[in-house]
Amino acid sequence: MAAEDVFRFDDTERDLRFRPVHNDRPIRLSPTQIETFNRQGFLAPVPVLSDQETDELRDYMDWLIDEVVSADDRRNSYSINNYHTVCRGLHDLILNPAVVDYATDILGQNAVCWSTHAFCKLPGDGMEVPLHQDANYWPFTPTDSVTVWLAIDDVDDENAAMHFVPGSHQQGPMDH
Repeated sequence: MAAEDVFRFDDTERDLRFRPVHNDRPIRLSPTQIETFNRQGFLAPVPVLSDQETDELRDYMDWLIDEVVSADDRRNSYSINNYHTVCRGLHDLILNPAVVDYATDILGQNAVCWSTHAFCKLPGDGMEVPLHQDANYWPFTPTDSVTVWLAIDDVDDENAAMHFVPGSHQQGPMDH
């Protein structure tokens, strides 16, 4: 089998349907938050890090971004994919009890972190990411999964705020 065949899949065979969360014993989320997640398709904000932990993570990420973009290769600030396998700071972040608890409240106790992406938009960066559904890009079916978006900088419309379309997860796969 060729390498390109491993990552090619027919969307007609993929199951991208949303499955509502049913959890009678959540660890961190309230029943109301789970209901909101099922209705909207996202929750925000939920507390994860203290102010001190956020500052420490921001310092770590600043260091990591500098290391990546100054390397003598073609990487950039968007190239920090799956570094949790080689960077202790990112590995520890995915094992943070709050992150794990939120994810397992949605996915169940057998949740697995299969990928990470530190999406680092630097000042003056004109890159735009259009509205999309993450599951369309993931190589598995069914796509019973959750994205944890953790902002370590203040965000607003002027500096790359994340936008969600409430309820769009109920509409199935959409053209991008």
